[in-house]
Amino acid sequence: MFVKDTIPTANENYDFHLQAYSPAIDKGDPNILDLDGSRSDIGMYGGPFGETYTYQDLAPLVPRNLSAIVDSNYILVKWNKNTEADTAYYKVYRDTVSGFTIDSTKLVSSPKDTFCVQVNPHNVRRYVYKVTCVDKQGNESKPSEELIVNITSVFTDGYPMTISDYILYQNYPNPFNPSTKIGYQLKSGGYVKLMVYDIKGELISVLVNKEQNAGYYEVEFSSSSIKNPASSIKGIASGIYLYRIEVIGEGRIPVYTEMKKMLLLK
Repeated sequence: MFVKDTIPTANENYDFHLQAYSPAIDKGDPNILDLDGSRSDIGMYGGPFGETYTYQDLAPLVPRNLSAIVDSNYILVKWNKNTEADTAYYKVYRDTVSGFTIDSTKLVSSPKDTFCVQVNPHNVRRYVYKVTCVDKQGNESKPSEELIVNITSVFTDGYPMTISDYILYQNYPNPFNPSTKIGYQLKSGGYVKLMVYDIKGELISVLVNKEQNAGYYEVEFSSSSIKNPASSIKGIASGIYLYRIEVIGEGRIPVYTEMKKMLLLK
């Protein structure tokens, strides 16, 4: 739960200040204090050499990876769980046309879990779903990509079947202990390498190293399965880790590379 968690660039489009309700607030070394006298935060602004600032209460991230199962009697819509510490529930919106604007008249369910079950009406042949996430303060995320459900088939305007771009998603949960999932989508097939590094840039795990077709994928990273380089004991220490994806296309030409951070808390 950073304000804008991305790899630093020359455009300065990142911000690693903690959001309000981040689990990293007051979770640092109990013997080290922030400038305001409280227990130090985990992150680059914690501790006596950090700074005092107001934690912003931002809206949750957009729910992702919508999918559906169509039965003769019901429609089951599912999505990935949001990992913000103050997540409260979700809103499921439905219409019969693509590109619809969400409002209270389109709201069909407000589940706390990551699925919604609805009766399958026999007089409708097509539904379009969007999902948002709402936190405990009432902040609502932007709507997800559309999920188009035909009574005889299911497809999405983004994943898992029609992919318009290469994307490396933020891992979830984040922070994590001991395991987390990393999702990514491929616009076209290629040779994929997904690697995890420590904060010093040393490679600690290769999660994917193979050819893959276009589509949406998820892979699990478990800190308990990694051998600590400082000892013979399995498991790595708390801290920030980096994960990086490389996609090599036809003619061995790199077509996509991206890196993100994740936080292990024990």
